[in-house]
This record gives sequence, C-alpha cells and structure tokens, in this order.
Amino acid sequence: MRILRNVLIYILIVVAAYWLLQKSHVIPSLRDVFGAKPVVIDQTPILIQEIKSIGQLVTFTAYDEVVADSLIATRGSTFVNAFNRLSPIPMLPSADKQLVLIAKGKVLAGTNLSLLTDSSLTIRNDTVTLFLPKAEIVDAIVNPSDFEVFVEKGQLTSEEITLVKQQARRKLQTNALQQNILAKADAKAKTVLHDFLGSMGYKKVLIY
Repeated sequence: MRILRNVLIYILIVVAAYWLLQKSHVIPSLRDVFGAKPVVIDQTPILIQEIKSIGQLVTFTAYDEVVADSLIATRGSTFVNAFNRLSPIPMLPSADKQLVLIAKGKVLAGTNLSLLTDSSLTIRNDTVTLFLPKAEIVDAIVNPSDFEVFVEKGQLTSEEITLVKQQARRKLQTNALQQNILAKADAKAKTVLHDFLGSMGYKKVLIY
C-alpha cells in the first residue's frame, strides 16, 4: 500500500507541475503539440506575378506642339550661296531644299512593372511594401494627320521627310522631360498601386 501511495503522490506532483508550467507558457500544451497547425502560404510571389502581369503601366500623358525644320544643301547651293555673298543684296533665290513641319503630338510615360522581382515586394502581416522601377518614356506619338507643312522648298526624298518627323518626336520628348513628366508619372504610379494593394485588404501600403 505504501508503494502504491507513493506512486500516486508522484503522479499527482508530475501532473500539477505540468499544469503549472503549461499555464505559465513554459511548455506547450498537448493540443499545440499534436494538434493540426494552420498552413501559412507566402503570398509574395503570387502578388508579384499578379502585378507584373499588368506589364507597362502608362500613368501620364503630355500633349504638345513643336516645330521641326531641315535645310538641305543641293549641288547648286554652293554656287548660289557664293554669288549671293559677293552681291550687296542676294540676287539669286536659295537652291537649298527646306522643310518646316508643325507637329502636334503626345508623349506617354509610365512604369514597366515586368521589371519587378521577388525582392521588390515584402509582406508582413497586414503591411505590404513595394519598390517600383523608375518611370520612363514609353512613346512619342504623332499621327500622320497631325503634321502640318509650314514651309516646303525643293523636292525632298521620303528619307529626308522622315528625318524631320523624327526630329519632331525628339523635340516632343525633350519638352516633356523639361516639364518633369517622369516625376509626374512616378507619383501617379505610386497612387495607382497604392489603391490597388489597398483594395486587396492590406491596411498599410508603403511604396517607394
């Protein structure tokens, strides 16, 4: 009987000690040890792929009007120009070919979301942090009907006309850059992505 009583007392002591340690959170409960644990899925790669699938995000458009011109010397230009320089006033009309175009167009700027990587986005609880690529010029568009011929002298080749049109597009881009189109596109992209991620349930959205 004494042995049985000692065994029972020992069991009671062990059970009481375990109960106290469990309540103190020193050791896990049996439910925590043997119970099924929830499966935690990292949403970062899934969310990155979803954002990258958007591709080129155009966030700002600048409209402008520019003048592009070209003066092209011909075979007779050397003689005519030399003769006119010797005369008190120009006597002969210029033999140079000339084209002046007025172009109305638009410049598109945006963010290439396909450049995002897994390290571009982090998720912690209800906070998401996203690092965006810098905005860039996407395109400068001038429709054929938006070119107006202001001056045209001589027979210009299609290549010479194309060069003047390309000059007009470059001027549109230069003007847009001087008007801080990239900074405006960056700001708009952050707003769009902030709203997008917020609509997915994240309470805190940080975009850089």
